[in-house]
Amino acid sequence: MKRLNFYKTNVLKYIRNKNSKILVLGADELDKNLFEKLGYKNVVLSNYNKKKTKKSRYINILMQNINFKDKSFDYCVAHACIHHSSKPHNSILEMYRVSKLGLLVIEANDCMLTRIACKLGFAEEYEYSAVLKNKTYGGVDNTSIANYVFRWTEKEVIKLMKSYKPNINHKITFNYEYDLKFTDNIIVSFFFYIFFLFFKKQKNLLSFFIKK
Repeated sequence: MKRLNFYKTNVLKYIRNKNSKILVLGADELDKNLFEKLGYKNVVLSNYNKKKTKKSRYINILMQNINFKDKSFDYCVAHACIHHSSKPHNSILEMYRVSKLGLLVIEANDCMLTRIACKLGFAEEYEYSAVLKNKTYGGVDNTSIANYVFRWTEKEVIKLMKSYKPNINHKITFNYEYDLKFTDNIIVSFFFYIFFLFFKKQKNLLSFFIKK
């Protein structure tokens, strides 16, 4: 799975100290297993359950209002979950606030190809599939309301950080990958492989690491 490998590669690239104190937002079994297999020793897994009716191994945190003090963690990580927040920009800024060394975000890329895919029905503008699958959760702020799939661009991330801390020259690193779910056809896959060699920023996955 390219998405999982992309996640793994980014974590290893930006969080080299396996003893780092890490807060993972929107966590599930995938995140838990990944950090365990990679050997990270000090990871706090969090998710958000509005009703708080079921016991969970994850601490209950709303991404846009992280109830920890400034610089409580070395790093904050969010994989494929910020687009479930009703306040995605606030979520990034909260990650920035509670991290000491940096934050890593992996989300969908807002590119022309993805917009075309949404128009043609190959990708979702609103994530109805998650709500249909989970019935009572999986949508915006983990409720039963389908969330808008907020996709990012480099420019948006840069503008956000410049607005929040205009006195700091932020070091932000961007990476791209693609994970095609709509086809297993070898010819189609090869076409996209060649296409992405020339148009890297049209890939549907984007990661950004903000170093503090």
